[in-house]
Order: sequence, then structure tokens, then C-alpha cells
Amino acid sequence: DEVLNQVAERYRQELAPAIPRVWRSEIEGLRADLKGWLREVVLAGPSWVPHRFEFAFGLEAGPDRDPDSTTREAEVLNGIRLRGSIDLVEKHRESGHLRVTDHKTGRAPREPSIVVKGGEILQPILYGLAAEQLLGETVDSGQLFFCTRRGDYKRLNVPINAGTCDRFKVVLEAVDRAVREGFLPAAPREKACSYCDYRPICGPYEERRITRKYKTRLADLSQLRGLP
Repeated sequence: DEVLNQVAERYRQELAPAIPRVWRSEIEGLRADLKGWLREVVLAGPSWVPHRFEFAFGLEAGPDRDPDSTTREAEVLNGIRLRGSIDLVEKHRESGHLRVTDHKTGRAPREPSIVVKGGEILQPILYGLAAEQLLGETVDSGQLFFCTRRGDYKRLNVPINAGTCDRFKVVLEAVDRAVREGFLPAAPREKACSYCDYRPICGPYEERRITRKYKTRLADLSQLRGLP
């Protein structure tokens, strides 16, 4: 509570919110989310111990990043080069294996288990492979932690093993072929346009236009979207 009050006051002075009541309401919403987040972490038990926070790789050093961050890129799956920042790396007390976590503030997917979710969710595997390569330790899994009331504090865990990596390679191969052939179609999935920031550019009818395109050329995309 004390930390939140200090940070909120600093930003209140910087931003001078026009409607104080709305500002206070949003801050109290954050307070409720943070307390719920802490409760969920405690209830999860002591098996996993924090190991790295904001572990960055391939990026410039900064005060908000883990001291062990590196400017070196990660190289995974025979040459895929990655840059990024992992929210949290944990170590299991007994096995010593690692788990990487990407925190989310939106709604959690309805599916009880996922791997790549049609190519839309890549962080668990990518970050897991990057941490394994850079830290030189075994990574058991990557997870998405929807750490707010909106996300119902749900955790989606993706194991890092040969099976999930093979599925991930299907995504990479589809992207490679699309770039190599120069075919990057505007082919949104159902209802995707409703939440897209680029709708003012494309207009509201892209989903309708896609029905007139050659379906055979969208085979890779259809296969990709069928992956769990």
C-alpha cells in the first residue's frame, strides 16, 4: 500500500489528472489487482523461488533490468536470433530447473491448455529456450500469468520439450515460407478486426474480403491457426 501510494502520488503530480475521482478509482483498481496478485503467489506455495527479474537479452543495459541481463542475443532452434526481456525466471527448490513467466493484464484464453494458440502465443516457448541458452540451465516450462482480476489470476503453462518445440517449428516454417515468397496476406481470423488498432486503415470489411481470396494460398495460415 505504501509503495503504491508513493508511486501514485508522484504520477499524479506529473500528469495532473483532469478528473480526480476517476484517477482515484483507477488507483484503487490497481491496488485490488496487486493484492490479488500477491495472494495468488503466496497460495502457489514455496516450490518456485524467484531467480531473475526483467532478465533482458540483446538489449541495452538499464537500471530497471536484472543485473545479470546481457546485451548478447539468444540463438535458439538452429539459428533463430532473439532479443527481449523476460518478466520473471524462477528456480524449483528441489530439481533446480527453471520456469519463465510472462505477466499479462488482459483476459485469459478460454482454452484449458495451449502451446502456440494458432501462432498467437509464442512467448512461453521463445523465452524458455532463450533462458535455457543464455543461463545454461534446464528450463521446464514457460507460463503466461494473467495476474489481474480481469484475467482471473489464471496461469497457462507450456512445457518445454521435444513435442512442443516441434509444434513451434511449424510456426517458424510457415513464417519463413511467407517471407521467402513475399506473400503476407491480410487474412484476419474471425472477429479479429473488432479489436485491431489498424482498423481505421483497413476498414471494417477485411474479414468479408478474405472470402474472395485464393484459399489454396492460405493453406499454411489455416494449418497454423489449427495448432493448439
